Amino acid sequence: MTNVKPLRDPKTGRFQSTTDTTRYKMVQFNNQRMSEHAREICISLNIPKIPKGFVVHHLDENKRNNHIDNLALVTTTAHNRIHSHEAWNKGIKKGDNKIFDNALFKIRISREKHFFNLFKKTYELKNKGLDTEEISKKLGISRSTVKLRIKRYIELKNKYEKN
Repeated sequence: MTNVKPLRDPKTGRFQSTTDTTRYKMVQFNNQRMSEHAREICISLNIPKIPKGFVVHHLDENKRNNHIDNLALVTTTAHNRIHSHEAWNKGIKKGDNKIFDNALFKIRISREKHFFNLFKKTYELKNKGLDTEEISKKLGISRSTVKLRIKRYIELKNKYEKN
């Protein structure tokens, strides 16, 4: 019979903490293996696990300080922005590299296509006679965002009509 370590501490009944190859102390919670700081957030928010698309951020950037006052649940995008110290393009400028220019072009086109529909919806509401205040309440956005979306829709529409 193999020598298997029990998951629960026989004295306390709690799950035993384990170490992992990551920088974080790993523990068992809700029959799942997770980092200790994730467990603290789950306990404080009374949730079974960290939702998809979210991560736990250490406010003081000390990975060993898992006190709940030092932890924040943030989106992955926000977390990447917090920790981005170096530009993803590593100093390459437009025109320096064909591959980089092509990547920028594809990103810009996909973003324009994605947002064009949002801009169009806002523009159509404006054409139906709704004022900026009504549109902002209906879409749940600010009045300045409504104005910006209408402006961007007209710009993109003119751009694509020329091509």
